Amino acid sequence: MVFGPFFLIAWVIILVVGLSLLGGTLFATTAYSVFSGAPFLPTDERNVDDMIRSSGLKPGELLVDLGSGDGRILIAAARVGARAEGWEISPFLCLWSQWKIRRAGVADKAKVHLGSYWTETFRQADVVTLFLITSQMGRMEKKLRSELPVGSRVVSYAFKFPHWELADKTGRGVYLYRQTERKAP
Repeated sequence: MVFGPFFLIAWVIILVVGLSLLGGTLFATTAYSVFSGAPFLPTDERNVDDMIRSSGLKPGELLVDLGSGDGRILIAAARVGARAEGWEISPFLCLWSQWKIRRAGVADKAKVHLGSYWTETFRQADVVTLFLITSQMGRMEKKLRSELPVGSRVVSYAFKFPHWELADKTGRGVYLYRQTERKAP
């Protein structure tokens, strides 16, 4: 069977439209993530290990990763026996991290939610990890100080909270905070 030039043109148009829609969606979700939290920049494996180690995460504890990106922190937490939940605004990153979690064999301990972490509450979290940008840190500090139970830990990569007393700086930009009392929002 021989395909004519119209068949080829139709496939080219479908391909171009499909790639345009995919690119537009990727751009829109990336732009939104910049304004609602931070763009996706993967944390290197050494810093992921530092974040998990400095948090003192124990088997059975709940780790929440805000802006979970490609799921690498969720996978690392699940590998030490913790329950891990992430929130990711990008549908592409959410699907990618779900695939990586299944591939790593930790789907029974780790999951990622598609959506904004700003609308969620984290009253059950033992550990919260995040890699936001400076402009979001003050707002996130207030949210976590009002929601987290006493004794929970927050590990921030690269950016510090403006008012929360630092419990430890483990090096390479990993900052640890401890919830010693709940503060009203």
